[in-house]
Amino acid sequence: MNKLLVSVAALSLIAGCSDKGADHDGDGKITVEEVAEVMNRVTLEPGEWENTVEIVDVKIDGLPDGMPANMMDSMKGKVTTSKSCITKEEAENPGAQFFAAQEKTSCEVKKFNMSGGAVSSEMACSNMGGTPGDMTMAMDGQYGPSSYDMTMNMHGGAKGMKMNISAKSSGKRIGDCPTG
Repeated sequence: MNKLLVSVAALSLIAGCSDKGADHDGDGKITVEEVAEVMNRVTLEPGEWENTVEIVDVKIDGLPDGMPANMMDSMKGKVTTSKSCITKEEAENPGAQFFAAQEKTSCEVKKFNMSGGAVSSEMACSNMGGTPGDMTMAMDGQYGPSSYDMTMNMHGGAKGMKMNISAKSSGKRIGDCPTG
């Protein structure tokens, strides 16, 4: 389930169904509890899922001396595919995994909306993994009980470097979970 939620939640993120998104109490802040509550309304089909992430573009400015300027070119076009199994229990409570993952990060959900199968979200993170720097991640796309298709844009930097990454993420249920 974590791999699916990382792909969908990005990092990420499935969201609220009203005009104010996941900000149920209208205080201008979206808590992980509000996000988890909304995610638990999402219908996912249990089973084996195939998740694909493609790096569309990578730009880094301010690389340290000695680093090849084109080192990120090898990332462009790279496609990573993984499979994960979603149990019936996880499909019925997808917010639990999101909540657990968020407890370990320094991220704030800025926008979290879902309506009619469309997803739009934004998250800002600082000092991820103890590394100084900031990152903003935005995701837009479509979802359903057995598939999703998203575009992701990440912008941030640390120690004089600035980074922009664009990616596509998709997933689909491919069958029952393998036995054994």
